[in-house]
Amino acid sequence: MGIYSSDSIFGIKIYNFNDDFSNTLFEEKYDEIISHEQMKEAYLFYTELNDKNNIFFKVYIDCSSALDLYHNKKYMNWCSISLNAFLEKFGI
Repeated sequence: MGIYSSDSIFGIKIYNFNDDFSNTLFEEKYDEIISHEQMKEAYLFYTELNDKNNIFFKVYIDCSSALDLYHNKKYMNWCSISLNAFLEKFGI
């Protein structure tokens, strides 16, 4: 039994680590699927960072497991994405 997710993105988090602690640089969560303009805002924030080394990304997406699908339930979860995936999805 695994976790299944959709391609629908409801938020983005851009962060780095300082002394093993996560430092959130940008975070937005929405009640609906992220719009083109909201993606552009996150991408522009990323492009303005002085130090792009050790930057990490997470997207807020709807997920479910096999059991959840049986009961027709979903939940929201933060999932890590790579720099390449971020640039592909958000590099408008």
